[in-house]
Amino acid sequence: MSNIVEDVQKLDPASELIHLFEIEVSKGVFAYFSGSGVESNLASLKFRDYDSPSTIRTYSPIPIEAQNFETKNDGAMARPNVTIANVTNVLSTATGSINYHGLLGLKLIRRTTLKKYLDDGSGNSANPPVEFARQVWIIDRIKARSKTAVQMELVSPFDIETVQIPARKVYADRCSHKYQGASPHLDRWKKAQSGCPWAIDGSYFVDGTSQVVFVNQDNEYVIPSSTTFTAYTSGSIVKNAYYRTTKTTTRFNADGTSSSVTINNYWQAVFGSNSPGTPTDSNTNFKRVRIYSTYSASTEYYTYLDDRDNDYVVYTDAVSSSENYNKSLLWKAEQANEGQTPTYGEFWEKGDVCSKTTTACKMRFGWRKNSGTNNGSVTTDTRVVLPFGGFPAARTFK
Repeated sequence: MSNIVEDVQKLDPASELIHLFEIEVSKGVFAYFSGSGVESNLASLKFRDYDSPSTIRTYSPIPIEAQNFETKNDGAMARPNVTIANVTNVLSTATGSINYHGLLGLKLIRRTTLKKYLDDGSGNSANPPVEFARQVWIIDRIKARSKTAVQMELVSPFDIETVQIPARKVYADRCSHKYQGASPHLDRWKKAQSGCPWAIDGSYFVDGTSQVVFVNQDNEYVIPSSTTFTAYTSGSIVKNAYYRTTKTTTRFNADGTSSSVTINNYWQAVFGSNSPGTPTDSNTNFKRVRIYSTYSASTEYYTYLDDRDNDYVVYTDAVSSSENYNKSLLWKAEQANEGQTPTYGEFWEKGDVCSKTTTACKMRFGWRKNSGTNNGSVTTDTRVVLPFGGFPAARTFK
């Protein structure tokens, strides 16, 4: 039997090192990628399955950058970072979604072998597979995300933060509930899968009236485009009032072209001030908000150089036969388009996404109206209690 350790100890192993990645996209279901040794013709690599060696897996080529996979005998456990490109939609196609937060708590397996031990496509490879010890990690958080790549932070399965009690993962600073998994529109038996009762359409009852509250993954309120915004350059501001400034950026159009345009930035005043300064994300006198419109098939929707500026729309699904419910959902443009009905795919992604933090929870369940209006206040209601079990280390909002 071949000995891979002896191979790599030679001055010339006569074969390059290959890293293969297996990402769990749902419980027990994996997607397979090759992050090194990619052929110039972008051909897939084949290697025998670890648990079922008679099965030969196909690993799709995709650019992957893997860091901090060191092995230590003492000190803190490693927390590797894996950046996976998605320029050809290989990743989103394999996962079946572009909401990568659904991968949290699932496995990422890294396998390392030599190219000569890969299967040549006709089953001519060692059985069982010849490789170094597998590295099994848990996807702990989505560290960064852009139009072309997603970066995941991993933890060891032995990390105490992911201890199961008895079968639920516990994180120090992140909610482990499925977002909207106990939404009011679901049947009672379906609600049992989660402790998050936030409605799928963002509806929330405050003081006996129903409001619509949308929050994106950056913890920014997304409000109707019909809201009145005052153009701001300088001068005093009023708490809770809305303002707009402008900036120049690159816009991507539905026909594949791009153009330099001036767009609005939207803000809500956090404090009343006579000299608040220039509205920016780092200026504590202002909090950024986004706007949405009602979807129209005849309207062109754009994306921008900074994908946080992409267009948002609300689209009402037809009544679901299984749920008997009209769902007015918030969508964010993933690719500029016209006439593409909002749904999961290459053109749209879900706009109302939870960041799994106490801030995100507070902005939803702690939402309250600004006095005398239907607009939301920048001051949340600290009397509300977190959904039961969402954050084991916290009791109420602070």
